[in-house]
Amino acid sequence: MKSCLIMLFVAVVLVIVVAFPPSTATAETVYVSDVREISKRAGPSTEHRILQMLPAGAKMEALTEQSGWLRVRGPNGIEGWVLKRFTSAELPVSLKYQELREEYDELYAASSGALGRIAELEEVNRNLLETLSETSNKLLDLDREYAALQLDASNVLDLRQRYDQTVADLADIQVEVETLRQENSKLKSWDRFYWFLAGGAVFLVAWLAGVITGRLQGKRRNTLQYT
Repeated sequence: MKSCLIMLFVAVVLVIVVAFPPSTATAETVYVSDVREISKRAGPSTEHRILQMLPAGAKMEALTEQSGWLRVRGPNGIEGWVLKRFTSAELPVSLKYQELREEYDELYAASSGALGRIAELEEVNRNLLETLSETSNKLLDLDREYAALQLDASNVLDLRQRYDQTVADLADIQVEVETLRQENSKLKSWDRFYWFLAGGAVFLVAWLAGVITGRLQGKRRNTLQYT
């Protein structure tokens, strides 16, 4: 009895291992892209419920990837799915700026004579602000392009439906044209037959008229001879 229970336990463990294999993916640190707040969902699609909202620069561990979605784990241990295109493996510009700003403040407070370093940090700060502004503009352009692509997709679908309807109408017209052509061909055949009969009738009438006229002339000559 004990050996049967052990075999049953081993079988259950094997079934669980086969049905739910352990994840072998190596965790990779990723960040939420700049100038965007994204949603972490329960599954890899927008139809799944939102677990939490992640601000720009949020740090996560990427576990697996599926169809453009990443399964991630946040610092609080909550796992979920986010769109990969809204993440970055590099430290976001906003976090770099924040770190450099903190470093700048520390250096400024620690040493009033480090003017060269301060000037350098200010230059980096300006460059990062320009980069952040350019990134924001690019993001806005991408949003507009995405909206335009959605509109084009709806127009293409409408054109496709109109094309299919036109093809169906053309097929019906071709059937009608073929029917009319066959009827026209029959009418032409009957028309030629009628002309043939008319010609034959005219020929027959002319022949009969000639025969009758000849006989009448023959009788007239006979009458004249006897008188």
